[in-house]
Amino acid sequence: MATSGRGAGYTANVEKPSRQRAVSSRATIGLVLTLLLPPIGLMYLWHQGVFRTRGRMLVTALATVEMALLVVWFTPHAELTPRAPVPAAPPQVTAAPEGQTLNALYNIEQLLYEQQLAQVLEQGGTASDLLTEEEKLEMANQQNEEAYETTVYSVFGDDAIYYHASKVCRTQTNGRELTVRDALRQGLQPCPYCNPPTVTA
Repeated sequence: MATSGRGAGYTANVEKPSRQRAVSSRATIGLVLTLLLPPIGLMYLWHQGVFRTRGRMLVTALATVEMALLVVWFTPHAELTPRAPVPAAPPQVTAAPEGQTLNALYNIEQLLYEQQLAQVLEQGGTASDLLTEEEKLEMANQQNEEAYETTVYSVFGDDAIYYHASKVCRTQTNGRELTVRDALRQGLQPCPYCNPPTVTA
């Protein structure tokens, strides 16, 4: 006997198919396909409309992440052998010999010095103006040391007063050889006529 209303068309002994079971089975099939074959599973989910839009978007995002991980996992990675960098000159450049390099550097320094010296001389200065105080002191000490070891001449005897640059000074013959250092130790003075080496204070 047929019943009226919502259950019309079904007898009392026949159970109406459950829509929830159909949706559940389609959802299971869609999730399995999405897990195993993401593109096919996504097409199935969207075509069948198993879940709501938010649910399908969530499953699509998870499947996209899965596919990205699979691509990274199965992409072959070439092993790179580390190599230490080796400095090398470009092929069109020929390295200059060491001597020529030093000469080039010296020439540059010499040109700079000459330019600075020319500027100083134009302003009425001297070459010593380009030196620092330490360089001036070092130069003076070097000149004094050279002067100390220079050979000069004087007369024999305790009455000697001057030391001379040569053995003959004017009409006087100086037969005694000694260094400027020895002459100064003995209290001798530089001759005012022949201008022997002197030591600056």
